[in-house]
Amino acid sequence: MKFRRYIGRRAAAIVLALCLAAPLSGCQAQRLVMTRGFESDELFRIDSQHCSAGEYRVLLLDLQKQCERLFGHEIWDTANGGLLKEAVEQKALSQVSRLKVMRLIAIRDNIMLTDAEESKAEEAARAFCEALTKEEKDYLDVSEKEVSGLYADYLLAQKVYSSIGTSFEERYNSFCDTLDYDINESVWDAVDLAGVENLTETPGFSEIYREYLENSPSS
Repeated sequence: MKFRRYIGRRAAAIVLALCLAAPLSGCQAQRLVMTRGFESDELFRIDSQHCSAGEYRVLLLDLQKQCERLFGHEIWDTANGGLLKEAVEQKALSQVSRLKVMRLIAIRDNIMLTDAEESKAEEAARAFCEALTKEEKDYLDVSEKEVSGLYADYLLAQKVYSSIGTSFEERYNSFCDTLDYDINESVWDAVDLAGVENLTETPGFSEIYREYLENSPSS
């Protein structure tokens, strides 16, 4: 009982931290528009950028692994498990939407990755996919190309951030105000956490990023 109460207090702290951090890392678009006409696995669109449910699940799984490394797989069954799950889902959506906005800014500012940076993103994606268990691959249902695109988006986002400097948040928020954000509600409702107990045995998306890309020239 003491252990479960300890887990509950720690989980509540993590929930608070995630909830406070999420708005700072997402797209504060002026309009949230629910539309039809999406592809079957398409989660949302921001202007010309599309996001698949698989891309979202990659970041969702990464956050789930981080939580389970702290508290264990049983955390989701505790009193605070539901709140933590919701915070993790919102944080993952916030992260991936920010990446898509950063790509739009990169297109506007003519910022691109070099061939070497693209190759590093591909190498990181290959390492990530090869480390996954069969259960994780089945859950993610994502191609190596999509994972490579996510790593490339992270590198590109860092280049955008570096190019803008101290006025970044002002420029970012102003840019978001011009965008339409359309989410596929049926896909959003269908995505859940991975029901895999041994997630901590394989590296997460962010761990692979730190190993392969964090020391690249654009990071």
